[in-house]
Amino acid sequence: MSPSVMAALIPEWFRTWIRYQLIPALGFQPQQLAVGVLRGAFDTLLLVFLGLGFLTGGRLYMNGEYALPRQVQSDVLKWAPVADHIARKADVPREVPLVLWFKENSMRSENPENCTGIIGAYDLVRSGEAPCFTPGPVSDIEVSQQLTIAATQFKERCPEISYWTQSPELIKKCYFAYNAGAGAAARLDANQSAYVMNNYSASYQNMVYSDVELGTVQVTALGAWPTHLAMQSLIVSQMDVEERPFSLALVDMSTRLYDWVAGTTLGWGFGSFDDRTKLIFPGERSLAYETCLESPHLLGNPRLRPRLNPVSEDPVLTQDVHGCSYSLPGIDITSSNRRAILRAPMEGNVTTYTDVWQNTTIRIENDEWVVWLLHPRSYLVEEGKVTRGQPVGVMGSVGYSTGPHVHYTVYDKIREQFVDPSLFVP
Repeated sequence: MSPSVMAALIPEWFRTWIRYQLIPALGFQPQQLAVGVLRGAFDTLLLVFLGLGFLTGGRLYMNGEYALPRQVQSDVLKWAPVADHIARKADVPREVPLVLWFKENSMRSENPENCTGIIGAYDLVRSGEAPCFTPGPVSDIEVSQQLTIAATQFKERCPEISYWTQSPELIKKCYFAYNAGAGAAARLDANQSAYVMNNYSASYQNMVYSDVELGTVQVTALGAWPTHLAMQSLIVSQMDVEERPFSLALVDMSTRLYDWVAGTTLGWGFGSFDDRTKLIFPGERSLAYETCLESPHLLGNPRLRPRLNPVSEDPVLTQDVHGCSYSLPGIDITSSNRRAILRAPMEGNVTTYTDVWQNTTIRIENDEWVVWLLHPRSYLVEEGKVTRGQPVGVMGSVGYSTGPHVHYTVYDKIREQFVDPSLFVP
């Protein structure tokens, strides 16, 4: 039936009553209804790919900055639960035992002929404190014993470390102390150690390494610190999935699908109905530093606009706008999962750095906006282009912080002023 025929058959007063009285009374909201139908279809599609996402997400993700061989990734996932249990008992970060295993024999499940490659603990073997494992294939029990030796010795040589340590500099220093001794770590810079930093970035390539057993050699393998980051991101993407609604791969897939619909049907307003990442603000907000904020521009390219909560699950507002005194006004968001994944609120070019207050920082910029995410425990990207929803870090408390959270700041390049981040989160 055409609209003109309907108009002739249905009186204007009745159409007005339906539109302004009946539909609101029944709670019908056409846009949200359309969004619900579309999202239901998308979620069905995502469930089809769920198994594939869990199986391949970690491997695809690790083809990035610090790629580990496929067999090593498999071994990491196999031993991660055991290593985590050992690390908790020894009170060291959970990646440490596996990193030390990787550094000594590339995680090959065999004992060396010279009987000194027990996680590099040469002094323990020679003193008789640690056993000489039989050369050849290693049993699962022996692997557990060696991981325990690694974690215990790591803690002994760097007692200030703990399972919850997030400071990159302290973790690097502890890897240096494990390798070169506490004395060397106290007087030398871990960032100059090939054992710690090799292949971390373009500035740390083919570093020279001196060892009592190997002599002086040029290193090509990953150092302990980039290996730590690689294993951390792999373990987070695969072992913590029960703590998050979707795997990292599905977060990115979902965002791409929603963006496609936003650009072709519902416009830039689409995407604000994600109850899973809805952030609740107080009914009456008192912005003590509101003079440092301006209203954001409304026009421009809708695809460039930040419109995702950077915290990927169960976000909780812990502090409203603050930071004008140090020129980075923003809001603090935490999560019930203290290791929640941080995702890019918009597409753009990302850089990572530590600011003058020792805050680890993820900065994303495009032609219209700049956003900052402060205090991540680790970076899942370093620099280059990112898409909206792409995982960029793990929430932490590094720098001037009292607990795991992210300080989220938004800058409007068109207005050349900071804006209220609450306007850009669901």
